[in-house]
Amino acid sequence: MTTQNILIVDDEAELRENLAVLLSHEGFQVATAESGMEALRLSGNERFDVVLLDLIMPELDGIETLQKMRRINSKTKFIVMTAFATVNTAVQAIRTGASDYLSKPFRFEELVAVVRRSLEEARFESQIQARDLDQTLSSLANPIRRRIIEMLGHGQSRRMTDISAALYIEDHTKTLFHLRTLKEAGLIRQTEDKLYTHTPAGQNAYNLLHALVYQEGRLP
Repeated sequence: MTTQNILIVDDEAELRENLAVLLSHEGFQVATAESGMEALRLSGNERFDVVLLDLIMPELDGIETLQKMRRINSKTKFIVMTAFATVNTAVQAIRTGASDYLSKPFRFEELVAVVRRSLEEARFESQIQARDLDQTLSSLANPIRRRIIEMLGHGQSRRMTDISAALYIEDHTKTLFHLRTLKEAGLIRQTEDKLYTHTPAGQNAYNLLHALVYQEGRLP
């Protein structure tokens, strides 16, 4: 099995080194950078599968660093870390190219789960490209958003709190972030009763996901 390379970019030395040690114990190959400029230098010499990127840094902030690093390797997955997470900052990060975000302080178990989801997202995107499937599915590369679409299948509708509980997500901001991303992609809508349900495009995406299940025997 290929070892995945992770880069941690944070100007806080203690956090940076602690995360490096913990992720190394999980079997990842880990490098660190104390600034956006150092991260860019490292990316010029090595390919990283996932970059953990602090949003607030001196000189070159997380969003600027993400934009520049994506030009070097568009397949790298970025996870933004911030102590000031809101739905708006999360959506800004995703529009720039981030896969997900973490609100500081976060539990190590949450970090590992987000990293593994980002790697799963990369594999799913590769399968979409290999099969030249409907690009609607690109918004469903994230496994949480796929599970929401599955959850709303067959005409079902649910409230945000029910979706959070079913996905074991304690941070409702994160659930709202994924729901908003699906809404902006035109895959779900919210009724006057505050229930989330598929749009016609969302139902088509649900059918396409199940076509993948039929082809592969499971979701990637």
